[in-house]
Amino acid sequence: MPLLQPPGPDLRPFELTYTDAYSSIVSRVRRRGGSGSGSVVVFVGVDVDGLLASRILVSLFRQDDIPYRIIPIGGYAELEDKTAEALESEELHTLILLSIGAVLPNLESFFDLPAGVHLHVIDSHRPWALESLFDVDNVDEDGVEANQIWIWGDGDESKLDEVKKSWEALQYNDVADSDDEEDEDDDEDDEDEEEADDEEEGEESETEEGEGRKRGRQGSSRPKKKRRRGGMAPAAREAHARRIENYYSAGTHFGMSSAQVVYLLATMLERADNDLLWWAIIAVTCQYASAQIDRDQYDIYQEVLSDEVARLNPEAAKVPNPDDRRISSSEEFRFVLFRHWNLFDSMLHSGYVAGRLGIWKEQGKKRLRGLLAKMGFPLQQAQQSYLHMDMALKRDLPNKLEAIAPEYGLVELVYPSFVRSYGFFLAAMSAADAVEALQALLEAAHGIRLETEVEGGAGGGEWFGGLKVWRPIGNSGVNGDESTPASRGDTPEGDDPKKEQQWHVANFWTAYDACDEYVWAVGVQLTSSIKELRHALPLAKTLHHAIVRQGSAILDKASIKKLRTFRFAAVSEGPDLRLFSHPALLSRLAVWLVDATRDKWSEGESHHGKHPKSLPFVLACLNEEKDIYSVIGFTGAPEFDSVRKNKFSLAFTSASQESGIGSRQDMFDQSFVEVHKGDLLQFIEAVQLRSL
Repeated sequence: MPLLQPPGPDLRPFELTYTDAYSSIVSRVRRRGGSGSGSVVVFVGVDVDGLLASRILVSLFRQDDIPYRIIPIGGYAELEDKTAEALESEELHTLILLSIGAVLPNLESFFDLPAGVHLHVIDSHRPWALESLFDVDNVDEDGVEANQIWIWGDGDESKLDEVKKSWEALQYNDVADSDDEEDEDDDEDDEDEEEADDEEEGEESETEEGEGRKRGRQGSSRPKKKRRRGGMAPAAREAHARRIENYYSAGTHFGMSSAQVVYLLATMLERADNDLLWWAIIAVTCQYASAQIDRDQYDIYQEVLSDEVARLNPEAAKVPNPDDRRISSSEEFRFVLFRHWNLFDSMLHSGYVAGRLGIWKEQGKKRLRGLLAKMGFPLQQAQQSYLHMDMALKRDLPNKLEAIAPEYGLVELVYPSFVRSYGFFLAAMSAADAVEALQALLEAAHGIRLETEVEGGAGGGEWFGGLKVWRPIGNSGVNGDESTPASRGDTPEGDDPKKEQQWHVANFWTAYDACDEYVWAVGVQLTSSIKELRHALPLAKTLHHAIVRQGSAILDKASIKKLRTFRFAAVSEGPDLRLFSHPALLSRLAVWLVDATRDKWSEGESHHGKHPKSLPFVLACLNEEKDIYSVIGFTGAPEFDSVRKNKFSLAFTSASQESGIGSRQDMFDQSFVEVHKGDLLQFIEAVQLRSL
């Protein structure tokens, strides 16, 4: 299994890079010919990273006239089904996994690839399955390559040298020991057969002298074979096994985003442009905003992307350009969608502000209003659209916050990021805004009925109907060979189980289409695909309303219970049950709750003489339709902007196996599990016994 390395000055001559794998894909297409889309199949995880990685990869494929088919995948069961369907095609020679596959053990047996089919794994989920990284290439009996698995690494695999030594020691010594045992068995069988032959000959002999028979056996010149096994000492074997166990039990985490990996390929091919760069930026921003990577790792990625921004975006001309599509660096506030909302609400719905001010209580809201007043921002201005807020106030906002916000504990209100311009037609959009819009489309574009605020309805919505049902625009998802999308519908009932299973597919294609960046004017009417992304911003606000509403209810009712090894809360009633049955939204609610209570929990532990290394938290939400609980485990860090590895994946698996409780871990994020309603408490008790 070739392990591919990213571009860098430390590459050794024998190491393969992304371009080697891509050249293999192109050459196989050229060699085999055919124009069918079944020859190259791309399985994409339904998340922001997989979505954007697919957009970058598709751009490269189109430049090389490579036929392809994209299939969004929501979980392991669907992955098995779609793999079986793809392998039925005789045209298939390349299967690509985006945001899927890194943690899958034994990829070769899972996919059962026929001869000549190559598998490429591009995924940010960690830890890697070690056999995927360190196993040797497979060849058939004639020495001809039967199939090959390409692992697209991110460079951090070099840190696993000791783990690799242990894996190889166990793997190859076990094989050697197994061979030795087989040889010993063969030798013993040979000895038994020869002894049996001697006995038969003795029985046939007419000689009655026992001494002669005894001498005949003793005088045999045939030596006994003794094998000297070359197995390792038990202590060494135990040490190697312990190192491997520690590697897996350390918890799940994330490496370089799949979109950034594919963007690096584009740079190596000298095909990078602003669209591809923008998608890579959004993917990295999503990792940071979702607490998948810490600030230190984000800064490393951000610096690399800043260099790309400077390379592809020369200094702007002094004369405004109506077709300006530049990307520029910026300092981003930790406020939710503040350019497209109002300042008060964007601060109110920020997890960081919630934790510092305690906004779920009325006293916290008063503190927020007090902060704005002390800054000289009238509440009327702060509660109207940021677009229409007084220009002088907008100019003063950064300096005012820097001077006054630290008095309220708000000392990390900005982080380095990027914005993209859209000429005269549309306002600029930040990478964080794009993340919010894409997440909203992937989570709730179809399958659930949500009402969003009409712009300007916050002040007079009760009189003029400031709410409307959100619906996607256009016929999203019709992408020719890229998919065979499920039929779209806006009915939220979900009575048809087959249709319900397809909502994630419909959501994926809606978000996929919204990534297009072309904008043009027809007469006086603006036509743009980017409008789809902006159309999702009200939906993103509605989701934030639900997160803060549900999170505040949990905190107001003191529903979070401290158990032996983690904190736990369950949501079993309320208007948003169906919404938070979605794993991504349940995860976002868990992150918001940890952000909101981080200081309180850390201080509470410190008062008892403890200095917590992590803040493990389990959140469950009742799915009334299926009579199950959706359960997510999240490991927060005591310090803001830090990240801890998540140990709940193994804890959930062990708890289910040892307790005998029926559960379902079908998502690629194994820290999400579905448990029958009546088994929840027993399941949580079993998880408590696990070391976190």
